[in-house]
Amino acid sequence: SRSRSRSRSRSVRRDLTPCACVGGAGTARTQCLEFHLTRTATQHVTKCGGSLQPSMDFSGKLRNTFLLLGTFLSTAGLALGASFFGESYVHLKIAEVSSKSSLSLQFQTARSSGLLFLAAGETNYWLVELWSGHVQVKLELGSGEKVLRSERGVELNDLALHMLEVHHEGDDVTLIIDKHNTSVKIPEHHQLNIQHGIYVGGTGEFDKPYLEGAADSFRGCIDEVVFNQHDILSSLRTYSGFKFVHEVSAGCSGDFFADDSDPISLFSSKSYLEFTTWNAQEEAVFECAVSTAEPLGLLLYNAGQQGDFITMEIAEGLIRVVVGKSGKTTHLTSPSQVNDNMWHYIKLQVTSKRIYLTVDKETVKAPLSPRGKNLKLWGPLFIGGIDESNRVEVLKIGLQSLAGRKGRGGSFRGCLKDVKANSENKSLKNVLATKDISAGCTAVKELSSIAKTTAAQIQVISTISTLQKALKPTENPKMRKFLTLSNLIVAEGGQAALETKHIKLNLEFNKLGLQQSQIVFKIAKQPKHGNLKLDTNSEHEQNSFTLSDLWHEKVFYVHDGSEHFHDQFLFSVITNNMAPKHLKGDELYIFNITITPTNDAPELVLPEGNLFSLLENSKKCLASNVIKAIDVDTDSTELHFTILGNLNANAGFLENAINPGTPISAFSNTDLEEGNVYYVHQGVRTSRIVLRVSDGDRVSNTVVLRVMAVPVDYKVVNNTGMVVRQSDAALITNYNLSVETNAVNQEVEIRYNIAKPPTYGEIQRLHSGGEWKQTNSFSQRSVDRSRIRYFGIYHKLQTRNVTDMFKFKVIIGSKTSEELVFPVTVQWFNFKLLKNLWFKIDKGKKQALTSENLHAVIEGVSVPESELRYRLVTVPKRGQLLIDSKILTQNSSFSQKDISAQRVEYEPIGKLHEDKEDFFSFQLSFKQVVSVKHNFHIFIKADVNSINLTNNGLNLAEGEGELITRAELYAETLNTKRFLYSIVQSPRHGKLKRINRSDSTDSNDNITSFTNEDIVGHRLMYVHDNSESTHDEFIFEAAGNSEAGPRSLSVVGTFTITIQLKNDEKPIRVVDKVFHVVRSGQRLLTSEDLRYHDPDSDFNDAQLLYTRRGISNGDLVSVNDHSKKLFQFSQEDLEKKRVLFVHHGADSSRFVLFVTDGKHYTSSLLEVRASDPYIQITNNTGLLVQKGQGESITTANFSVNTNLYIADESEIIYRVFLLPKHGALYLNDIRAESFTQNDLRKGSVMYRHDDSNNLVDIFNFTIKVKNMLLDGGVNVRMYLESHQRAPKIVHNSNLLVEEGKPVKISKTNLQVIHEDNLPSEIIYKVNVASAHGYIRSFTETEGFYVGTEHNPIQYFSQQDINDGSIQYVQVRKNQTQDIFTVDISNGIVELSEIPILIDIIPALIPVKIHNFTIEEGASKALTEDFIKIASPHFAELNFEYLLIKVPNHGHIENSHFPGQALMSFTRHQVEEEFIYYVHDDSESLRDNFSIMVNDTQLRKQSLLWTVFINIIPVNDEPPVIVTKKEFKVWVGSITEITKNVLNIEDKDSIPKELVYSVTPPSNGHLALKMSPNKHILNFTQFHVNNGQLVFVHNGAMSGGFNFQVTDGLNFTPRQIFTITAAALVINMETNNGLHVFPGTNLAVQQTTNKLLQFIECKSRQ
Repeated sequence: SRSRSRSRSRSVRRDLTPCACVGGAGTARTQCLEFHLTRTATQHVTKCGGSLQPSMDFSGKLRNTFLLLGTFLSTAGLALGASFFGESYVHLKIAEVSSKSSLSLQFQTARSSGLLFLAAGETNYWLVELWSGHVQVKLELGSGEKVLRSERGVELNDLALHMLEVHHEGDDVTLIIDKHNTSVKIPEHHQLNIQHGIYVGGTGEFDKPYLEGAADSFRGCIDEVVFNQHDILSSLRTYSGFKFVHEVSAGCSGDFFADDSDPISLFSSKSYLEFTTWNAQEEAVFECAVSTAEPLGLLLYNAGQQGDFITMEIAEGLIRVVVGKSGKTTHLTSPSQVNDNMWHYIKLQVTSKRIYLTVDKETVKAPLSPRGKNLKLWGPLFIGGIDESNRVEVLKIGLQSLAGRKGRGGSFRGCLKDVKANSENKSLKNVLATKDISAGCTAVKELSSIAKTTAAQIQVISTISTLQKALKPTENPKMRKFLTLSNLIVAEGGQAALETKHIKLNLEFNKLGLQQSQIVFKIAKQPKHGNLKLDTNSEHEQNSFTLSDLWHEKVFYVHDGSEHFHDQFLFSVITNNMAPKHLKGDELYIFNITITPTNDAPELVLPEGNLFSLLENSKKCLASNVIKAIDVDTDSTELHFTILGNLNANAGFLENAINPGTPISAFSNTDLEEGNVYYVHQGVRTSRIVLRVSDGDRVSNTVVLRVMAVPVDYKVVNNTGMVVRQSDAALITNYNLSVETNAVNQEVEIRYNIAKPPTYGEIQRLHSGGEWKQTNSFSQRSVDRSRIRYFGIYHKLQTRNVTDMFKFKVIIGSKTSEELVFPVTVQWFNFKLLKNLWFKIDKGKKQALTSENLHAVIEGVSVPESELRYRLVTVPKRGQLLIDSKILTQNSSFSQKDISAQRVEYEPIGKLHEDKEDFFSFQLSFKQVVSVKHNFHIFIKADVNSINLTNNGLNLAEGEGELITRAELYAETLNTKRFLYSIVQSPRHGKLKRINRSDSTDSNDNITSFTNEDIVGHRLMYVHDNSESTHDEFIFEAAGNSEAGPRSLSVVGTFTITIQLKNDEKPIRVVDKVFHVVRSGQRLLTSEDLRYHDPDSDFNDAQLLYTRRGISNGDLVSVNDHSKKLFQFSQEDLEKKRVLFVHHGADSSRFVLFVTDGKHYTSSLLEVRASDPYIQITNNTGLLVQKGQGESITTANFSVNTNLYIADESEIIYRVFLLPKHGALYLNDIRAESFTQNDLRKGSVMYRHDDSNNLVDIFNFTIKVKNMLLDGGVNVRMYLESHQRAPKIVHNSNLLVEEGKPVKISKTNLQVIHEDNLPSEIIYKVNVASAHGYIRSFTETEGFYVGTEHNPIQYFSQQDINDGSIQYVQVRKNQTQDIFTVDISNGIVELSEIPILIDIIPALIPVKIHNFTIEEGASKALTEDFIKIASPHFAELNFEYLLIKVPNHGHIENSHFPGQALMSFTRHQVEEEFIYYVHDDSESLRDNFSIMVNDTQLRKQSLLWTVFINIIPVNDEPPVIVTKKEFKVWVGSITEITKNVLNIEDKDSIPKELVYSVTPPSNGHLALKMSPNKHILNFTQFHVNNGQLVFVHNGAMSGGFNFQVTDGLNFTPRQIFTITAAALVINMETNNGLHVFPGTNLAVQQTTNKLLQFIECKSRQ
């Protein structure tokens, strides 16, 4: 972690440099260019190691480079952006919740994929990434992930600058790429909850499930990243606890714009390039060209699975390869060095057996471990170095480049080009991540054009150009060897003499006539990192020396003390004109100089001067901008600072942030760079710090840092207040509230203490957990980080405009300000209902609310309709509110936008039969502000044709009948109660019956239709069939008439019938066998010996009770107490083995058992036989096992029976004495040679075949029960895997048989085959027998058929069918089809329930009849919908239909001869729809006729069939006056009007439908008997017939009224009803008194006629 922190600090330091790194090579380290463009001049300044020096050269080439770079920077437009290198990222540690968000950024890249932005929550997230060249946005706000993608046709990885914006508000999310929009809808009311901060460019080690499959880190340039007012890249500094920046540099790096052919410079000990995995499955080939002067450096690393890896390094200047494979390591080293600053070609080839290493033209090889076929590489391919995550694994290999202090770095430093892995180019175009690299190697290009040399002693190759191209060696071998060069070794900063051992001439001086002084070495180019000191004769040309000077050590190389470990100079050799050509000075040679490094002392500098100021009684970071250590030959992490002398304790002390409060006297450079070193002031204002730094070997100069503390001073810069909506929240930013102090480059804690909190809100702070909490104080830092907000908590309505505020004090250290006021202007909400109108629903249909019915706004504030919500206080009673088909309940809510979009619907509950009103109450709400309660009214208009169906089902007892009344089933509308019910599906466990009137001749059994009159008249009954069914039902269609026509109203329903079962079945014996017992012994009596079953479906057989009578040869006793005799026990006792039989007496006997279910009794005999002990094999089916597999052996395969007393089946023991030869027996997966009957029952015994070709096996065993033994064996047969494939059905066609006759089943009708089975092995088992026939088989050996109607055969084979031995015999009459199902097996696999269909040619012609309905007086064609031949075998015949019984209320006629009644017609006439039934227009409601079908040629006819016709009456008869007499009444009397004086009749209307309309009577009024004082002018004939109509006389003696009668359609002529009144006179005739004896009683009625009589009333005219 410390090394990672150092890496981050170095990254930040690089970010702050004012120039962009554009390249460097070899020993040049990092070179940076900064260009200043002015109108008058252009200067080029090189900045290296923090010092500025004028450039040594300003050639045309450099000028061109400058102009090209200037053009690039101006066109790219990202000079102020940030560079992300594939592992880089910025993490802004914030937590916030927002309902609307926006993001904008700019990017350019050549990579097709990369993560651009992530707002990270626990489950919420907002992810923006580049995927396959397109931008992809993923959002999860709590309603499911939504995805937006940019246009598919435009790829964005084109290195052009692209603008990206994403906006989320309400339910809309919009993506804008270069002004092209894409949007998606998401559910409203969801917020983005950011809990883990914001990431740009990558996510580092952060991981969540939603990041699975996300793009890798971004590589390219990003700029102007603004998210919800957070400018994330405004600073690239790391702020502890707030912002972390990893490997991000300022400006847009030129590396991203490099070509594939550009060389790559690696200039740091931690440089590396990361590529995708190197595929080494078949062969791994790596090629590159390198140029370096460093003797150590890691060139290549790729990890693998199971310890495999490939590495390549430079060690002591040689190429060294280490390959790990299958746990073994192989090493291979090149013969020549490559650290001579020249280009060298390297090729590594790794096959499954060998390694080949080629350096230039030399190849070496080594064998690889033979174990394993191929290398299994995984993970990224690293070139030039490794990242920190892989460093630990690479250190285990033991590479020299990473040994010792190099373990923290160890990267290759130099230049690479032409890099390939398996012929695939590896360049900056396709790199995944990089660190400390740059494109281009300018210095190397110059050197590469000179010559190729070796490191120690080489043969020189002559050259003619130092700047253009390398030339070939001199062709003459003798000339090629005249000069031998050896490197000069010089200590860093020192000097050394050149001697003849360094430059050796292989010449014969005497033959050439030359002396040493005549051989002149002319220096063509001086050394770069030092100079040549010549103490030579002045007569020679400047910059030259002779061979004689070498002999006398007059030539010295003086090193300049720099940190470069290699130097060289170019020279030529010159002599007189008579010398050979190669001594003419035309050829140049390179002399190499090796510098041995020395450890220089570090240098300590004060970049900003020696004054360190801070505020009194505060602490300030001692950062690298205050004090800086420079050591070019030591890693900065190795430097340590020491404080000299004692600090003034009264002034302050230094501390480490890791351990605050503890004074320190030393610290590391790492602590300094990471910002952990602080000076803490306390006391006097001035002091000093004396510092020195050491690299562990040498110490630096001493510096004095003066410390000065100044008093705190501050100024309130912003106190603007804020505007916030009621109940809303608003951030308090530094634009609203901020304070400045006089601190310089010092973080000062500025706190705000709230003296008086706001009235209508709270001041809240965002905590690290993402939760906002109320606070009484906060800091300026929290304000700057958007962690402070005003949150409205007053949710009530305000009638006046009230402002809010809070008072605070500013506290800086010990200084506190006076009270200040922060004003808050609250925008109060006032709801207004623009529309609240009655909502009308027509005919009870569902209808959507609109803003024309209900529309609300907030006055003075524009809010989205989606945020203005309606909360239901009460729900409607007669209907329900729905939104998107979801029912809204109390406290549910919907928005104004839902209403505008017509998503809110009202749906009436049920069908209303009259107009109704409904309403619901609601409250408006916005941001927790709630209005008063409002009502919304709804008017529901009933549908007069809406069918009101009562369908409550029926309950009855098993086997009984019950009336279906109006309470159970009834259909009606407001207009009509006349409904006809047609049975669509009849009940299955009963039938519907009609209780006929005495004068009806209609069929009353199994009716197919009925009417409301049948229901109201209590004539409809359901009768149960006495089966054990608990449920029945029938499906009906109820049809009525409306204005649209007959049967235009209909409804289909299912009438359910619940049957209460009765205990009406006697128990039945299902196990009936002799009970065997050992003579004078005992044995358990179980349900395997005696068992009964009660057919009542709701009865538990375990409850059956057994009662026994005397037993002559034994007793039944309890198994737990043998002295307790059992005379009564249950079937449960038998099942649980609680009953024991003890034998004594005769060997054979029977005793009586009575069995009861609590209501019904039955009796039977149980026969007991005693004998000697025995064991019997009762079942031995053998075992069928798949070849090579195992199969369990159960009691279904083998079982025994005994008359011995066995308490548990584990007492029956099997001991194998002959083991199977081709398999083995296992008990619970353990090989065994014994087992018990209980093991067999549980299936614990298994036979496993040995997979040999023997398909038959056997094993034998001895069965032991008590002292009895019995030998047995099991045959085992194996089957092949192919037998597991199901048999194939080849033929299964319908059989055709005449009624009452047999038919042979042949293989053309039924054939099943299997590839590995014979026909005799294909077995048919009759699963469900045929209902109207049976199967029999012919036996040739016996000569007769086996199988009868009552005992048909159950099994037959395919061979039997092939031989023609199987027949189906038809026995039931009047049937057209039959079916039986079979299970077909090859012994292994079974085809279940295969149906075999049989078509029966009936003896009688089958006729299918359908009843029909017709209107009164109408006619209907007799089509095949009503009369149809039900068999396809008679399809083409032209039968004759004979009318046996003609209709009672109509006739049958031919439409070509209307009016002529027919007695017969043909089938063709029916098909052509010539035959009609014509009703006679009578008032009958039903009719029927009977027909018979006859075919003379076939001599076949049908049964007699009756067609029933329902007549729908039509109101076409006018009312008729039957009685109208003079009506006589008494004066002033109330007299009943009966049908004897006034009677109207109508043939097609009932009395209730005959309505009288009368004029007011002239001598009284009409009234109903129940309200005689209430005058009426309308009444019905029903009122007259039932004595409910009375006349109340008042006025003249004679009078009457006019009346007219209607049946709703027809009217009678207007009539006069005459009423005459007479006076009433009463006379006393007898009044004799009553005589009674004292103390006696006398009935008055017995003597009334004698004592008191009135004469008959007479009228007085």
